Amino acid sequence: MKRVAVIAAIVDLLFLALAFYTSIKDFLFEHQWLLSALAAAPALVIAFLEYQHSGEANELRREANKFREDAIEQNREANRFRDEANEQRREANTQRQRASEALAQIATHTKKTPTKAERTAERLQKYRGAKAKVVNADDSQWGDAVEIVEIENEVVTLFTPVGFHSSTALANHVHCDDLEIVEAPVGAAALTLKVLKRYGTAQNLGQIKSWSDRNKPEAAPVFPKGGNVFNVEYIKPGSPERRRMDVFESADGQNSYMLVANPGDTLFGDNVTISRHFMLIQLEYEKEGFRYNGGGSGGSKHPLFMKTKP
Repeated sequence: MKRVAVIAAIVDLLFLALAFYTSIKDFLFEHQWLLSALAAAPALVIAFLEYQHSGEANELRREANKFREDAIEQNREANRFRDEANEQRREANTQRQRASEALAQIATHTKKTPTKAERTAERLQKYRGAKAKVVNADDSQWGDAVEIVEIENEVVTLFTPVGFHSSTALANHVHCDDLEIVEAPVGAAALTLKVLKRYGTAQNLGQIKSWSDRNKPEAAPVFPKGGNVFNVEYIKPGSPERRRMDVFESADGQNSYMLVANPGDTLFGDNVTISRHFMLIQLEYEKEGFRYNGGGSGGSKHPLFMKTKP
């Protein structure tokens, strides 16, 4: 629009220059209407052009308004889609929550009820490493308190170290189905275990006094073997099985003896220690059904407190 006005102004100036500085002025002064028409021509041209431009501008404004309306409608549509998407997400979250609750209920209803053995094993976990008094199904008692050392696959391992009531260290195994618990301390024992049935056979661990010593290599003592000062044999009626124990004194005359149990371990100690081990092993033989079948002694330098039952 500015360009049109400039062009019109220049045309007007050129017209005036021609009108007043050429011979045309005389003609125009004689015909005033033509002069007026020519003087008004630029304004009319500008008005006409402005009219055309305003029409185009109005058309462009109408198009812009339409585009804005389209944009507003599209924004409304986008907002509607977003609302629908949010609603779908909320519904999906609700469904996931219901599914989680359903799975939790299924897990609760299908949860396995612990067996007696599992419950017993769980109760004993806190007593691992503790001492326990043990009685058999007939209420007869084990000699010393045992140590609960392992609980694995519902099987409890009870460790008895070598001591006053045991000639050798033992590991006895009991399945938790065959075990009853009384959780009340008795002396040094934290609880009482009633063994209804043992699991497998006892494991002979030799002369160890601690469960942690079971994996340590046992050094063979140096013993100057002397003469046989005591021997005894046992048999089991109706069976070819035999048991034998031999006691050897030290060749240097010291109060040191070697007890050889066949089958079994070789034990070392003074006259009192060897006598105690002998009596304990003999008691174990008798419990297994063996009977005395003869023996003899050979004059020990130190008294041996061994008695056999014919």
